[in-house]
Amino acid sequence: MLHLTTKLHRAYLRADAGQQKLFVMLKMLPSPEAAQARPAVNLAVVIDTSGSMREPAPGADVRVVPGDPIEVDGKTYNARFEGSMKLDVAVEAARRLIESASLGPNDRVTLIRFDDDSSIVAQGNPIQDRAQLLEGIESLSQFSGGTQMGKGLRNAVEALAGDSTSARKVLLLTDGLAVDEDECRAAAGALAEIGAPVVALGVGEEYNEDLMSDVASVSLGRPYDLRDMTGLPQIFETELGSTANQVVSDVRLTLRTVRDVQLVSAMRSYPSLSEIDPSGDPLVLGSIEAGDHTVFILELDVPARPPVRARIAQLGVTYLVPAQGYRGEIAVQDLIVEFTDDEGLASQVDPEVMGYVQQRNVDSLVRQATEQARTNPEQAARTLQVARSMTQRLGNQSMTQALGQAQQELQSSGTLAVGTRKTIKLGARTQTMKAGGPDAALDNLPTEEEIKRLTGA
Repeated sequence: MLHLTTKLHRAYLRADAGQQKLFVMLKMLPSPEAAQARPAVNLAVVIDTSGSMREPAPGADVRVVPGDPIEVDGKTYNARFEGSMKLDVAVEAARRLIESASLGPNDRVTLIRFDDDSSIVAQGNPIQDRAQLLEGIESLSQFSGGTQMGKGLRNAVEALAGDSTSARKVLLLTDGLAVDEDECRAAAGALAEIGAPVVALGVGEEYNEDLMSDVASVSLGRPYDLRDMTGLPQIFETELGSTANQVVSDVRLTLRTVRDVQLVSAMRSYPSLSEIDPSGDPLVLGSIEAGDHTVFILELDVPARPPVRARIAQLGVTYLVPAQGYRGEIAVQDLIVEFTDDEGLASQVDPEVMGYVQQRNVDSLVRQATEQARTNPEQAARTLQVARSMTQRLGNQSMTQALGQAQQELQSSGTLAVGTRKTIKLGARTQTMKAGGPDAALDNLPTEEEIKRLTGA
């Protein structure tokens, strides 16, 4: 039901050479039989109803009309707006989601709002309970207040827990700074435990992109930076289709290393980046969608060995096909590497594996550059140049363009605008691509040591 391909970035390591890095690629794909078994979908739509959601929606047609000063949630406005507010767009996106032809008689949607407090305003099947759900959507305009996002995520845990037979997902939308960040991260961890990834959608300039990225990463979801909010209905529809494609869930990896071999990090590298807690036993890898591979990268530290062919670890995988109620496993596999004195063999690197490793490095460089930009814009520009040259060689045109625009902004203004920072940080997480594609040129990508030297890290 689930196919696994394992590949090392080096089949040969240098003998008697001290500790060395070894990257292991795990590429997973549901079998045709599993791919045809659509699971029931269980969505929690968690929408910010704080006062700032009454401000104009980015990208929408909004007109400013002068008027008398008015105070709303502590903010004074000297004009009123005509056109779509952020909450208007969110309401319309939720309405179109409920009415989507992609939802079936076994699917379930829970609508949750949060501001100073949080509540479930409606839940049920979008066919049988459509009127109730639409009424709940319309009620969102009645609420206002601050931004306690953690409460909303806790309600999502309550709504989705105990339903292991469905494909679960949280669609989270906010435009503000959450005042309960620790609770947000804790709730994201609880959602990860029940296999409910969070699609974290940030709107505007004020939200904390690091928090949204963390919430998405911990739960093995993905973040979005919405520069144009008019695309929200299509994102909801896309994520609904993605959820219905989660034909394999609760994937767990048991890794047993031999003496002195250590697992340093784990990450999902495609179709989007998410960090995985390497201390987990087993490692929780989340869900696998039909139609394309999902790729994970393990980073191992391997101690010195004499010339020898040796097993360094064993791994086994268990998973669930929810639509069939089938719990499966993949037979234990040995990870074997040969330690050699042959420098030619030891220098051979698998380009596909390294392509995924380098996309992780691009993410790290982008985050490093956004921090450097606060105090050292020249160094930040050099770091972005390294990241941009890597995306060019990887064939990632969208990120190459975004990083180029960020470079130009640094050079012309000496800083990065808030929107630019959010765009490149979240883009590095979501705009990943298959390694080894037709536009990739992986022969001269820098090593981690070279990256540190080039960026001054």
